[in-house]
Amino acid sequence: MKPNRFALVALLMVALVGLPGCGHNTTSDTEAEVVLTTNSVLVPIYADMANQSPTVQGYLEVVFPTLVINSKYKSPSQTSSTQNDAILNQCVVTCTRTDGGTVASPSWQNFITMYVPAGGTVTFTNYPIFPPEYFKQPPLNQLLPENGNVDKETGNHDIRQRLHVEIFGKTVSGKSVSVAFDTNVIFYYGTP
Repeated sequence: MKPNRFALVALLMVALVGLPGCGHNTTSDTEAEVVLTTNSVLVPIYADMANQSPTVQGYLEVVFPTLVINSKYKSPSQTSSTQNDAILNQCVVTCTRTDGGTVASPSWQNFITMYVPAGGTVTFTNYPIFPPEYFKQPPLNQLLPENGNVDKETGNHDIRQRLHVEIFGKTVSGKSVSVAFDTNVIFYYGTP
């Protein structure tokens, strides 16, 4: 075998050996001694954009009805410590279409303060996962009566999106933690 081919084969073998370690990033791989999980299930949320409220721009927020975040120690022998309590401070929501359309709502970044005790559970009700100001932006603005109340891509009177919600923070000792879940939202104006 020529030296150039040998070097190429050796480089390829090193790359193949390293592949299993790539792209595997879960919360159990974090440096923190705790792992955060959630109870969320992928149930559709119906968001009627015709509902008026004194919130931003006159629309209701889209909320996740009940969000339970659990903190569990990675090792059963781990002793409880407030240094492993989590302080969550940022929520990032990424939207994708599930109805065949290609234009989805933009990502949303929300700064929050959530405290999750190590080895404990916290329950939030009506947790906001989508900002009402996005109702006036593409693609949802097509569903407003003044814009025809029809999605131009699908011809439907509703727009279906999957929201990937990821919440980030750190333990009191400064180690990164996160928890994520998906939910489907059906947006419509008036009658679905």
